[in-house]
Amino acid sequence: MGDRPAPRRVDRTIEGFAAVLSEVPTAVAGAGERWLQGTFDRYARTYGNGPGYAAIVGSGPHAPTLHWERCDGPVRPGDLLLLDMGVEVRSHYTADVTRTFPVSGSFSPVQRQVHDLVERAHRAGLTQVAPGRAFTDFHHAAMEVIARGLDDWGLLPVSVDEALSERGQHHRRYLICGIGHHLGLDVHDCARSSPEAYHGARMAPAMALTVEPGLYFHVHDRTVPPELRGIGVRIEDDLLVTPTGAEILSAALPIDATGLETWTKERI
Repeated sequence: MGDRPAPRRVDRTIEGFAAVLSEVPTAVAGAGERWLQGTFDRYARTYGNGPGYAAIVGSGPHAPTLHWERCDGPVRPGDLLLLDMGVEVRSHYTADVTRTFPVSGSFSPVQRQVHDLVERAHRAGLTQVAPGRAFTDFHHAAMEVIARGLDDWGLLPVSVDEALSERGQHHRRYLICGIGHHLGLDVHDCARSSPEAYHGARMAPAMALTVEPGLYFHVHDRTVPPELRGIGVRIEDDLLVTPTGAEILSAALPIDATGLETWTKERI
């Protein structure tokens, strides 16, 4: 590396994503999810302090499992590959980035339909990250897009307004986690803070956080049509709150389906 400044943890993480995608043919040939998890872990230990957390490599029906850390399944052509990974650099700060890639290089129509809805929710959340805004603003913005999209697909048993109400939340059957968290020395930094100091606080310059909406249709979930079962999609970016808005630190990774197809084909 010479005298060049060490890349930020997010830059190293994106390089790790590229290293993993280059090994997808080996994974498809039989090495499976384990090989891809091991590839990222090796990269993180070589170019950083190690993985910031147990890398999540969920292929096919494992993608809808929120924290699939076992990574012991096959990787098959036609599947989606959900990668949630972060390099911890030697300062001990970590990244936390997620993208969902098509193993064969192209999304099927129904996979793209799900991905496009998650992308719209993600973009809605990103617009709400700015100093002075409530920490929960990006969560609510993304959730509203998800709820309206599920309603358009006929998957909500109640109205959108009722689903979005505090006592409703019917859309969260398919999105059971929050939309983001603080990020720093720990992948969920400030997790033990009081509600008033965390979710009840306002965003301020120099805060680092993630935005990560998703949709998770488990393979045995009969509340959704068969073509949706087994599809899991998440998009997660790392952001730095600035005095005037936010910088997307992981912007080098595309978030749209077409961009991800191109990024995949260039590396597999």
